[in-house]
Amino acid sequence: MTTKVHNGTVADISDSELLRRAVTNARMHHSAGKNPRWYCVSAVFFLGSTYARELCQRFELDPDELVRR
Repeated sequence: MTTKVHNGTVADISDSELLRRAVTNARMHHSAGKNPRWYCVSAVFFLGSTYARELCQRFELDPDELVRR
């Protein structure tokens, strides 16, 4: 049985967890007010609206939730 070694580096964090964190914290820094989360995810990841909405839903986030910059 192999045990995962934790080195205290970003390599210890799964790709899925890093992606979840990025989607959760996506914001539009050049925009005043609030934007739908899907719009921010779209801009951060260079995705169309359909894929951006799906990415939000993958992590159980409301794509239409308004988020501040």
